[in-house]
Amino acid sequence: MKLFTIGDSISQGFMSLAAARTELSYSTLLARCLGLAPGTDEYSIPIWGAGGIPLNVENLLRSLQRQYGSDIRGPIEWPLAVASVNRFLDDVEDHYERGPGNIALPQAGRRQFYPNVSVAGFTVADAWTVTPRMCVERIAWDEPKGGGDGFFDLPNCRFERTAHAVLNPSRDPQFNEFSQLRWLEHHHVDGDGVENLIIWLGANNALGTIVRMDVRRTADAGKPPLEMTLDERNEYNLWSPEHFAAEYEVLMDKVHGILSRGKTDCKVFIGTVPAVTIAPLARGVGNTRQTDDPFGVLKSATYFDRYTYFLFDQDYARRSGNSITFEEAVEIDTTIAGYNATISKIVDDYNAKARDEEANVEYFVVDICNQLLRLAFKRNQGNPPYELPPELIELNKELNRTVNTVYYTVDRMARMSAGGVFSLDGVHPTAIGQGLLAREFLEVFNKAGVGTTRDLDRYGIAASDSLYANPISLMPELYDNTRLAEMLLDLLRLP
Repeated sequence: MKLFTIGDSISQGFMSLAAARTELSYSTLLARCLGLAPGTDEYSIPIWGAGGIPLNVENLLRSLQRQYGSDIRGPIEWPLAVASVNRFLDDVEDHYERGPGNIALPQAGRRQFYPNVSVAGFTVADAWTVTPRMCVERIAWDEPKGGGDGFFDLPNCRFERTAHAVLNPSRDPQFNEFSQLRWLEHHHVDGDGVENLIIWLGANNALGTIVRMDVRRTADAGKPPLEMTLDERNEYNLWSPEHFAAEYEVLMDKVHGILSRGKTDCKVFIGTVPAVTIAPLARGVGNTRQTDDPFGVLKSATYFDRYTYFLFDQDYARRSGNSITFEEAVEIDTTIAGYNATISKIVDDYNAKARDEEANVEYFVVDICNQLLRLAFKRNQGNPPYELPPELIELNKELNRTVNTVYYTVDRMARMSAGGVFSLDGVHPTAIGQGLLAREFLEVFNKAGVGTTRDLDRYGIAASDSLYANPISLMPELYDNTRLAEMLLDLLRLP
């Protein structure tokens, strides 16, 4: 196997709040560069029905735009629009709970596995603790007693349904114990071997801080996360550097043990944890503050007095309590910097161990955090030092578009003036954002001597990005209409 990927929602191709576009993920783009044909038996990818799980916000907004145009007018259209949203959500819920996407039906035909086993929501320890059997048991336990749909309901157990569809797409009981690492063992030890392995986990050990606008530290828990159940772990959203290091050491020990027993050489590419406070879901409000960059990448870093959800202002932050302070934002970033220091040290340690053991394994760090810091618009006072690919710069000039880390901004004439890197959930990359990630991995591939047969198709990536190629003219309704903004916020904050 030329490429195998273990990761979370970003590696899965999660966009606009849906596990839906794995074909556009950086891993699939890299597979093309390696000469593989995604969508075939050579490199199979999941196809997510009903726009993806739990909800494809882009599809929802485009559906509303087709029905109501670029604005939803007053007391007549609003009740109709709310009813339209509910019908859209009902369709998604039906598909994944009772329809073709439910866990009883195979999702991949004869295909027993995917070469990308990334799952939205996975923390580091989920790589070996979450199995299809666990998912089935939790879904069965959580099934609504009365059945049927509620108002504005989405599929229950979204984490478990997504994980089960990825880890056991054929729904075959023989794979009920196959975690991400068990699949790696299946391919590298029991099968023909994995030549190139991507591991990118850790973002979800901190991301919940901005999704919930609340910091819940494992340092305040009575026991380490490794001793907790999944439900107990879900109570926390910021792992201490020590707890993260403990989990990552277990991960690498298990990975190295598997790879050392394999039949082929393997090159392992490990992504660093991105600075989650840069994601435009978190909007800085109040005064700006200059401080030293906790990551040591930028000369100085711009923060704000407070952060709240991207569609709201400082008054909302104070009134609702849905916000984090400047001090908490710096704490989150400092903690993530500690994560990445751990990753760098562990990679060095395991490279030395591989040499001592004469194991056919080599580890490489792909510094995605560094890339995002240089790309960040507001963190760099509107002047990010990251240089976009020349093809993308050329397209921006031709189409009068922009590509930056600000939240997606389009007027009622469908003219895009900001955004391009992050999708509509304000956290996950667009197709173009995925292309920039692939660029970073590809550079390290080349340094590691991985043979590629083609370069990234940057024009094709831009064409596949529907937010960029076909801007949504309904977007101002989100900026101007508090009711629609709060409705979207309720969906974005899904557990």
